[in-house]
Amino acid sequence: MRWSSGFGIVACWLALTIAPALAQESKLEVGNGERLLVLAPHPDDESLSSAGLIQRVFAKGGSVRAVVVTSGDAYVDAVKMDTGKSRLSPADYLAFGEKRLDESRRAAQILGGGFLHLDLMGFSDGAIYAALVSHWRRNSPFRSRFTGFDHVPYRDSLDWGNAQDGKDLVGELVAIMKETKPTIISFPDVMEDDSDHAGLGMFALLAVHEWRAQTQNERINPKMLAYLVHWPHWPKGSDWGIAQDWSNEPMHLPDNLPARGHRRICLDLTQAEIARKHDAIAQYLTQQRIMADFLASFVRSSECFTQLAPTNANRIEAVIEHWQQARKAFNSHPLDRRKI
Repeated sequence: MRWSSGFGIVACWLALTIAPALAQESKLEVGNGERLLVLAPHPDDESLSSAGLIQRVFAKGGSVRAVVVTSGDAYVDAVKMDTGKSRLSPADYLAFGEKRLDESRRAAQILGGGFLHLDLMGFSDGAIYAALVSHWRRNSPFRSRFTGFDHVPYRDSLDWGNAQDGKDLVGELVAIMKETKPTIISFPDVMEDDSDHAGLGMFALLAVHEWRAQTQNERINPKMLAYLVHWPHWPKGSDWGIAQDWSNEPMHLPDNLPARGHRRICLDLTQAEIARKHDAIAQYLTQQRIMADFLASFVRSSECFTQLAPTNANRIEAVIEHWQQARKAFNSHPLDRRKI
């Protein structure tokens, strides 16, 4: 794809440190009246990564907006388990996507009691990374090989009928940021071991840069919290095959996640927050059936993030090159959607 020479990105940190390094964790403080924006690639990522943070912001008199970009409709093994079929049709994938979107609605109700502003964009599973690297413009949208659609097919989603392309996705994220004016943004780490997650991390940084560039007369300095959901053999217990209770153990980011010169920051959760996070994640029945161990491993006594600063923009071409080099040096296998 061709990137516009005018594009910049908040991302010189991407490959500052390639070698794994141990990093100390600081305590995340949530102020009164924060405006939290959570960006999630698939239904359940907002709860796995940030359910405790969402509750804390509400408890401190703040507001929360969560944006779930895709429907998660292409998790083939989960669709087979859900339908009992070995040969799947586009209708099967679409029905599965509808179920996942509804699961996000139920989880949001538990976490926000009707006050969580939830945007379900309804993109096809796999569209985010593709839109970033090869389907940037509206005249060349991403077409799902599972549902067959190159536009958003879910009628109750925010983007029903819209083309699945990168430029429009950035524009929508910028519009949401300008409307919400978040003081905290929770989004996927670009080093995630999942292409849609890593891709949304890049889109988030692009959108923050564009928001700042378009709003130069305002002081924009949100707290940038990059979360991790997919990483090999992490968290402990995520691949044990049997769900375990980890609620009394804190979350720690993996030691071999490149530090890149940035702080690791954790929010200690109350027992009530842990219990409500458990209840929110329990709403994702389509995922509980196939990876209950993975979901349970995120219900812990803390949530941890890598904290970035929304400054030091670079041209997107350089950032992409650094990102690819970092992944190549750190990971011998290509980006892959291991779990969705």
